[in-house]
Amino acid sequence: MKKLSILSLLIVVFSVTAVAANAKPPAPFYLVSVGQPCRLPDGAARPQEATESKVQMTETADNFIQIGCVGMLPPGAVLPQHPIKLSYYETKIPCVTRYGEDVLLSEAYAATVLPNGASEISCLFHIH
Repeated sequence: MKKLSILSLLIVVFSVTAVAANAKPPAPFYLVSVGQPCRLPDGAARPQEATESKVQMTETADNFIQIGCVGMLPPGAVLPQHPIKLSYYETKIPCVTRYGEDVLLSEAYAATVLPNGASEISCLFHIH
């Protein structure tokens, strides 16, 4: 049982990756970065640039940061009929942030899209 929990933790840690400073993030991607408009999922899980957004960053542990963004989707974005929850498992779209001069990618996130056009995402990044 202990080996299984350690293995699960290692899988989560290694699924959170970093990319070199000048590397371009893959397309498409969700974006949560201080000082930039967020790119949040719509009802079809496609990234959309939010018309209004608020970013919050928290250091969760040594070498890990959690960045969340809440925002409103632009007019014309696909809206769900009921609230939907998304993760990398469903979307295969990474979450991206700028941290200093580095571009960080993460597959560790949870997102929610509401019928009123509100969308939010919370991403966990490993920093080196």
